[in-house]
This record gives sequence, C-alpha cells and structure tokens, in this order.
Amino acid sequence: MRALLSPSAEAFLPCGAPRAHAIVPLRGTSLTRDLERLGESRIAESIRGMDSIYAETDAAQAAWKLASPFHCAEGCGSCCVGFEPDVLESEALYLAWHLLSSGDPRSSSLLDGSYVSPRSDPEAGCPFFDPSNPYHCTVYEGRTLICRLFAYTGDRGKDGSIRWKPCKFLPLEGLDGGLQRRSQYAEGELRERFGALPPVMSDITAQAVALDPDGAHSRLPLREALPRALAKILMVLRFTNGSPEPESPDPDIPRPLAS
Repeated sequence: MRALLSPSAEAFLPCGAPRAHAIVPLRGTSLTRDLERLGESRIAESIRGMDSIYAETDAAQAAWKLASPFHCAEGCGSCCVGFEPDVLESEALYLAWHLLSSGDPRSSSLLDGSYVSPRSDPEAGCPFFDPSNPYHCTVYEGRTLICRLFAYTGDRGKDGSIRWKPCKFLPLEGLDGGLQRRSQYAEGELRERFGALPPVMSDITAQAVALDPDGAHSRLPLREALPRALAKILMVLRFTNGSPEPESPDPDIPRPLAS
C-alpha cells in the first residue's frame, strides 16, 4: 500500500525531524501519477511539461539510435565524471518530484544539508555520480535535460542545417563491424549514410525554457537548485493538502532559502 501525504505539515517526517523538511514518501508506478496532489500550481504544470519534453526526446533519440551505428558503451559514464549540470528550475522540480514520488530517503538529507555524495571528490562533479555503481547515475529516471541530450543530439550550423559529431567517448566500431569516423557529419551526409537525423539539442532546450521564460537565465548548479526545488514542492503540498499557516507565503512566489 502506498504511503500517502498527510494533510498535516508535521506528518511529513518522522518524529524529531525539522518541520520544514518533513516528508512522507509518495510511491507510484509513474512519476506523474501523484501530481494531482500539487493541485493546479505552476509547479505541477512545470513537472508535466518536462515529462512531456523528456518523453518526446526519448522517442526521437530512440529513432536516431536505430539508424545510427554509434552507441554508448555499456556502463561508460565518462562524460559524467567531471561534470555537474547547471539546471533550469523546471529540471530541478522534475528531479525533486522523482525523489519524493519514489520515496527516496535522500530527499530529507538534501534538505537538511546532510546528504553525502557517493563519490570521494564531491566538489569535482555531479553529486549523484557513483563511481562504484556499474551504471553510475543514481537519479537516472529523474536526470536533468543535458544528461538526456548528450551524445544523441545534434546542433545546427550557421545556415540552420542539422549536424552531428560523435561524442569523444563513443566507440568508433559500428554495429556492422565497420569503423566510423569521429568527425562532424553534415545534414546531407547524415541523410545519405544513416537515413535519419538526430534531434537537435537547442530545439529541445528551447521547449524547456518556454515552460518558464522568466527563468531562462537563472540556471543554478544542480546541488543548489535541487534542495530549493524540494522545499518549494513541500510548501505547495502543505497548501494543497491542508490549511496554510497564517504567515505562509504564496507557494508560487519564489522565496530565498535560509543559508
């Protein structure tokens, strides 16, 4: 049986935990299954929007992968080692909801500052990269946009045409055993050699930016954006699942978190 959100703010966390960080897991088979608990808030709309963008991106990349001879080596993760994404608020909200809806205990530790990264050099890259895990990403289902786009999207040249260059970590041996080159492929050659075009990174990013145009220039490192997103979601849940406290702010008005 799924754990449900309590209408009482005090019920969001086990006894003795800070009230502002209280969480009860939302367990469901789909990331968006419990979004009705966020009501008609901008946050719910943003999460649904990102879910749609991610689904469309997955479908477009799947078609490109079928046509292309290039495929990431299983368990590679080399592109993640020294990288931490700067994210839009909508991306952070999506990942935050993934953690909450799956009952991930890291939600609480991220909020109270006690989260410990599985890597020995947490300042050197993404705090969710686990070098000992064969697939490395520990938030894969909720991962951010650039993590989904890397390697399997192209860009546009000055003339607007699509081009694509294999990631430097991609194996050069194709599925047919033949060697492929690592140089950039122009749109015409992509069509001729593979009969398909990759989705375009800037086009997909523009869709994400369109969800919140005012926040387009407000990207933050993931480690900063995610706790804020978690706190904002929990605040909205207190409004939609019970009576707001007298001095509570409007949940859709960004408020700075205490340092």
